[in-house]
Amino acid sequence: MDFCDRQANAQKQTRRLVWLFGLNVLAVLGVANLLLCPLVVCFTQPVSDRLPGWSPFNFLATGCYYLGEALEHPGHFASLVYHWPLMLGVTLGTLAAIMAGSYYKLWRLSAGGPAVAEQLGGRRVSPGTNDPDEQRLRNVVEEMAIASCLPVPEIYVLDCERGINAFAAGHTHHDVAICVTRGCLQLLSRGELQGVIAHEFSHVLNGDTRLNMRLIGLAHGLFWPTLLGRMLIIGHDAPSSPEHPTPDGEPKVVWLPTAPLGLLFVRLLKSAICRQREWLADAAAVQFTRDPEGIAGALKKVGGLSKHGRLDTPHAELASHLYVVSCHGNPWLPVLATHPPLKQRIAVIDPRFDGSFPPVAMLAPNEAEREATIDRLIGQALVTGRGLYDAARLAAKPGADDQIGRVCGIRFALPAEVKNALRTPAGAAGVVYSLLLSDDESTRARQLEILRTKLEPSAFEQFNRLFPLVGTLDDKFKLPLAEFAVPALREHDSDEHQAFGEIQQQLVDCNDSLDLFEYALVKMAGRQLQSHFDGPAAPPLQYGTPRQVLPECAVLLSALAHVGSEDEAAARAAFAAGVEYLDAPGAEVRFLTRQEWDLAGVDAALVTLAGFHGPLRRNVLMACGHTVTADGQVTVREAELLRAIADSLDCPMPPFVEAIRDAALAGAA
Repeated sequence: MDFCDRQANAQKQTRRLVWLFGLNVLAVLGVANLLLCPLVVCFTQPVSDRLPGWSPFNFLATGCYYLGEALEHPGHFASLVYHWPLMLGVTLGTLAAIMAGSYYKLWRLSAGGPAVAEQLGGRRVSPGTNDPDEQRLRNVVEEMAIASCLPVPEIYVLDCERGINAFAAGHTHHDVAICVTRGCLQLLSRGELQGVIAHEFSHVLNGDTRLNMRLIGLAHGLFWPTLLGRMLIIGHDAPSSPEHPTPDGEPKVVWLPTAPLGLLFVRLLKSAICRQREWLADAAAVQFTRDPEGIAGALKKVGGLSKHGRLDTPHAELASHLYVVSCHGNPWLPVLATHPPLKQRIAVIDPRFDGSFPPVAMLAPNEAEREATIDRLIGQALVTGRGLYDAARLAAKPGADDQIGRVCGIRFALPAEVKNALRTPAGAAGVVYSLLLSDDESTRARQLEILRTKLEPSAFEQFNRLFPLVGTLDDKFKLPLAEFAVPALREHDSDEHQAFGEIQQQLVDCNDSLDLFEYALVKMAGRQLQSHFDGPAAPPLQYGTPRQVLPECAVLLSALAHVGSEDEAAARAAFAAGVEYLDAPGAEVRFLTRQEWDLAGVDAALVTLAGFHGPLRRNVLMACGHTVTADGQVTVREAELLRAIADSLDCPMPPFVEAIRDAALAGAA
């Protein structure tokens, strides 16, 4: 699946969304005039002047009079009710209400995915959570993000929602939030939860989340009268509490005079934009996890649960297109459905599915403890020298031979004290400082002196316990370890973040030159933390072709070729493999010798390339991937540089490296 093509398609869908929204607005204006003009006339032009103008009896009499006129003399009725000053007023008033509702919601959502999660009643999951289910969720999300070369998103839980559902929301890769219901945590196994999270990450990679955020804002303009009416009826805008939940078999149904109109057009709009994307997300979830049983098993449990995926919050309908499954019952017309039928989705993933849903019971209380035991066994297997694949098979965890499986195995193999440190800001900072310590004795002494003077005594004591453990880790663990630290580092306040950045830079400056690992770490962590504290930078992108950036492409491909091989001939061959993939047939791209490139040149090339539109950056990243896999293997140094390139270009890196490598090996065979 080409995620970058899907992102380009999502941008086209944005234009389609605007057109469909415009048509819906016109339809709403027409119906509003049809219904509201007679009501206004009944209130403002009573047939009797002997009764007060706002008397219920006068209003009733006026209504009966105009109804009789409509039935007996429709032409005369139309001339009395539908005249242009009144219709203009109704049109402008309705249009103002729609625009105000849309702009208000778009303004509320400017903070990104967390704003959606919090409005729906979500509670943020801290990196230091002690809840086993929440920690399992955090582990799955972090593994998926790192394997996909995406920043780890904020994580939320809908505590009061007992159905099985989840969603991802956000404008960019840097403000995404992943949110799951409490039922999702309690009812799904780790493999099923991984399938659901993979489904949501595919929406992020496909560019669906940005489109969906715009759809929420626009739909709110059509839907807010219904939302307001429901909130007035139930007295609040929060879902029912777990102590007083809505019965599973009796979902709340609120009928209002405005509901059919707003709800009909909103669901038509969502169905036209979003339904096909759920098929793609299911397919991508299988591609990510290499485990069809994960997402299929989760969907089967949705069908077997009496509550299914329904949510109780009155805001659920506005975000109904975001969820894994429908948040309300089956619509009375299939054309109004925001999701494909559940049975059809499962049958596509699992051809053996017979259409029946077994009843779903809660997981046993010791489920989290059982998985913790499995994690310890994997860690022991890795420490004793068994391979990652064998260790993952020990726990019968699917997908252990793919990118996500490797990240999962890296987490399991970390020492317990390091894993605990990653759950607090001070501990995560200590892990990053440990990763930056030099192998040179004199340089390390200067770095330790900086840390001793800059850190609080307790933080320096924790660092002293951490750096011997971090120093013994294999090189392949170190960059993922830094990425695991980023969520906790977001817990810093602005002053602590500034102090962390200054100490990090001082440690790097102690070295005579910036090495590849330091460059990748600083580039990745700095970019993700800057996006969190300062907001993502969104410079205007320019359109172009690879021919316009051939010097920059030459720098990146040459650097990767030299990092992957010490042999000049092999490096030239890898460079040629990458150039061949560039969308610039016949172009002359000069191979740089080992002395002609450095990390400063790589950084300058990335700054230039980051200013171009997505398809060009995608093509450059894929060419880099072909350079790395030209010899059929990916070294740790190649992976570090490729990770830094992907992050700088703001391009997700789903498991395409393995696909390129496998294709190359198959062709060679």
